[in-house]
Amino acid sequence: MRTIHFEIPTMTRLHKQLEVCNSIKKLNVVNITTECGRAIVTFHNSLLKADIIRAIEEAGYIVKY
Repeated sequence: MRTIHFEIPTMTRLHKQLEVCNSIKKLNVVNITTECGRAIVTFHNSLLKADIIRAIEEAGYIVKY
């Protein structure tokens, strides 16, 4: 398992955090924690970091990593 911190500067409000969280959850991650401007994701090694970034970007947010 791996845990990565993603900086998401445009994710500032609770409803935006929920949008990102729901998008990432579709990837069957182990755990996700969101707070203003960042997400911490724990996932199995079979999932790629790029897949998580794509899910965040498809939800409409910019990712800095």
